[in-house]
Amino acid sequence: MLADRRHAEAFLAACQLVYEATSFGGIHTTAERRARWGGDAIPEGFIRLSAGCEDTEDLLADLAQALDTTL
Repeated sequence: MLADRRHAEAFLAACQLVYEATSFGGIHTTAERRARWGGDAIPEGFIRLSAGCEDTEDLLADLAQALDTTL
């Protein structure tokens, strides 16, 4: 979980291989910041990630660079 909404949104924007989604199930890695919809007691910085079929090393590198960019 990231610190807050600003960090969560910046992280998702910085990812190059991760698509924002409201539902999961495709072949691409997807993520959503559930708190943006309201109604749930979920922290603003919480991101749900569903790993897709990308190369593991590429995906981990993308997530690492996005964290480095936003933290």
